[in-house]
Amino acid sequence: MKNKKVVRTLTAIALTAAIAAPITASAAITPGSQSTVSGKDVSTEQTGDTTVELNAEAMYIVTIPSTITLSEVDGTAIYQGNDQITADHVHLDEGKKLEVTLKSDFELSAGVNTLAYTAAKDADFKQTIENDGNVGYFAANIGDTPDTPLQIYFKTAEQLKFAGKYSDVVTFTFKEVSID
Repeated sequence: MKNKKVVRTLTAIALTAAIAAPITASAAITPGSQSTVSGKDVSTEQTGDTTVELNAEAMYIVTIPSTITLSEVDGTAIYQGNDQITADHVHLDEGKKLEVTLKSDFELSAGVNTLAYTAAKDADFKQTIENDGNVGYFAANIGDTPDTPLQIYFKTAEQLKFAGKYSDVVTFTFKEVSID
């Protein structure tokens, strides 16, 4: 019984000593990891740093017309039509602009019947656009105000001879190019 009393007393002394012993803690705070602060360091100010990043890649929203319908010009059997290409939220690398080109064989077809046409940047067809030719450019913008739309005009190059539903596919290409 005396041994039990001695063991209890020694255990009590050991526990009291453990509780009374000073607690040390590492106050290092490392970004990207968990840090624990305890003991006397809890009441002191600790700091840690982090990095805020943004990796903004080039982007833009371009709208092209799905169909441009040509209408006869004053009973001449020459047909003409126009629409516009718009761009918004154009975010490009510094020193760059967005180039718009078009690809076409410039031939409307309705079965075996064909009808040549031209494309231009202006209604007077003084600034014609060739195959793989430049339609225009868009500059970087903040999205509040879209760039000035690029007008595109199409006109048959010859008079219509045969009835039919004539069509052709025009492919527009957009790419980032250096500002001159």
